[in-house]
Parts: sequence; structure tokens; C-alpha cells
Amino acid sequence: MTSRPTRSLAETRMAATRMIRPLLAAVLMAILVTMTPSLVAAQQENFPLRAYYPEVPYITTADLLVGYDDIMVLDIRSRFEHDVANINKAILLPLNDPDFADKLEKLRPKTSDTAMAFYCNGHSCAKSYQAVQVALSLGFNNVCVYDGGIFDWIDAAPDKATLMGETPARADRVIAPVEYLTRLLDYDAFVEKAREKDVVVIDIRDPFQRDVIPNIDTVKPIPLDPLLNLVVSRIWTEKHLLFFDAVGSQVRWLQYFLESYGYFEYSFLKGGIEAIANDPDKIRPVIETNRSIVSNQEMLLKLTGDLRLDNSDRKILGYLLANVKFNNYIVVDMATAGKALGVSRDLLMASVQKLTRYRYATHSTMQDTLIVQVDPRLGWKGRVGDKAWDDTMSEFEKQVQQ
Repeated sequence: MTSRPTRSLAETRMAATRMIRPLLAAVLMAILVTMTPSLVAAQQENFPLRAYYPEVPYITTADLLVGYDDIMVLDIRSRFEHDVANINKAILLPLNDPDFADKLEKLRPKTSDTAMAFYCNGHSCAKSYQAVQVALSLGFNNVCVYDGGIFDWIDAAPDKATLMGETPARADRVIAPVEYLTRLLDYDAFVEKAREKDVVVIDIRDPFQRDVIPNIDTVKPIPLDPLLNLVVSRIWTEKHLLFFDAVGSQVRWLQYFLESYGYFEYSFLKGGIEAIANDPDKIRPVIETNRSIVSNQEMLLKLTGDLRLDNSDRKILGYLLANVKFNNYIVVDMATAGKALGVSRDLLMASVQKLTRYRYATHSTMQDTLIVQVDPRLGWKGRVGDKAWDDTMSEFEKQVQQ
């Protein structure tokens, strides 16, 4: 273990002792004694984010291996990323889960001898550091970041890792960065490829993210969950597939499924939509047809008669239903919604959480944006009874039963 670039040796010793159980402290202290300036410089290069999060304690791969049985490991990535590769004992708790803080408190008391280590994808992934910051702000002690991430762990402990459903994780199935980079196309090359015969262009973003798309005539909007079913069925193995996402991160994990199921002809838009979002010559808006919002009267009556909901809850739901963007998705700025409704952010979220608890909706948050998926029978922008409706109903029912 090497020292943090922004801490003295004594401070590092104290942080190391706090972040693991006492039985590991002696091991870490012995390692710290051997630190040299050259190791510090190497650490700054290999773990560039440590300097930006000086208040966040960290744990190395070697020390996590020593304390593996005693340390609580939390994966703060998405379920999709977790399903591709994970540390075997890790508890999945996505950082963007709206109930992240509540769920964290249910996992372990704030003051405990049991260390918690948060991880994500690797040395340059800031989310794991941010998760520790949240935990510290909530008053948790004995927390740290495992910033080696999932791939360092697979290299060091394949028997304690899972990759594409297999454990021990096979190192030969880890896709090297160069193999990913060769699949990236800039916008011009992406568009040129899209014009060729037997090419399918797929937008894997969620519906609420689809404000604009590349200037390409035929784009299939297929979110990841249904897309993976199609990938597994191998219906496109004779096609060249072009994928794009929001910022170029989801396709990195999609590649594992494509390789596993025998797809050889595929490419990704470098940087996702974000890379071209400010160039009007490269994008066009998603044209929303003038569809009214359809509601099932029986469901509305059920909601009206539900004594667990109060008038404030129904008022907030009415506002949300008036803002259905696509199918049953609602995307609103929380400050804007609070101002329109005359309620605080806390009251808005309390009502949304209640609607989720009673299975009228599901929700998530991204910074100041609230994303709600209502029961399609309460609000649906589209044709009732078609395939999109059936698929969404099935998806919603699975979500609320989890």
C-alpha cells in the first residue's frame, strides 16, 4: 500500500487504521513504513482521482484480499454493469438509487467495526469516491473506496469474481481496452457506415434521454433490457450493428454480451450523443407525434379511493401525469415541479416515494432531475394494446414486484 499524495505519513496511518478492522491495522502499518517518494509519484499516476478526493480513505487490492471475509463490499454501479462483472460478495447499491442513503443505513450501523468498501469500474471512476463522500456526510465511520475497481480485482482474485455469469472469472474473457477502442467510430464514419447495406442502427438510451438523435434516417430505439433479449436470440448475427448511448459508457458493457453471443460485426459511436449534442448539423430532434395521454378509468377510481394517499399525493401525481414524455415516462426538474406545485422538494419526494411504495409508479433521480415511470394504466402516451404497451406493462409489473 502506498501513501496518499495529499496526506502525511502519520495521517495516512490513521486513515488506514480507521478504514479497516483492527486486525488488519498492523498489516497496513508495516506496509506504510516502506513507502518512498517514488512510490507516491507512481500512485498519483496510477490512481489520478485520489488527489481530488483527499478526504476519502482508500483500500488497495492486497489489503482487500486480506480482509475479504470481514469487509462489507458495495458495488455502486448499475445493475447492468454488475451483471456483467462483479466481486462475488458485493452488495449491489447503485449510487443513483433515490433511496441510496436509506438502504445504506439498513446495511450497517453508522458506527461499526465492520469496514465498508465501495467500488466501481476502475482507477478513473469517480462514482465510488462520491459514494464514500455520501457515506461520510451521513455520519458513517470505517468507510473507504476500493479504487482498483472490478478489473483489478478480477486480475488479482478471479476465484472471488464473476464475469458474464462465470466464477472463477476467466481473465481471457476480459475485453482489453484496445479491443474496445477499435470498435469506436467518430460521427462521420458512423454515418457513412449507417448508409451501407445490412446495417442496423440502435439507440440504447432510455426513452427519457431521447431528445435528439444522430442525423441518420433509420434508428431503432431499443433500451438495454429488451435489447439484451434480442442479442441473446442472435437475430442480427448477419448484420453490422451500430450502437450509440448517452455518453459512451453503456456500450462498453454491451460489448461483453455481443462477444459472448457471437457478434463480430458491430461498432459504437465514440462519446455517444454527448459528443455531438452541440453540433446542429449532426443531430435532429426526436419528433413526438401529437398523442394524447390515455388513462384507464378503473385505475383512476382505484387511486381516488385509496385512503393511503392524501390530496397532496394526488395533486403531485396529477402534475406528473400531465408531463408524460414518452410511453409512461415522466422527466421533470425537481425545482420546476416544486415551484409549479407550491411544495418543497422534500414533500415532492415523499409523495413520489409513497406512490412507488404502493405500486403506482417507480422512480429514480439524476442530480436535480426526477424520472418517474407510472403504471401505464394511469398514464400512457401512445396506442394502448400494441407491443410497446404490452412490453411496458410486463416490465412495470416486474419492477414493482421486486
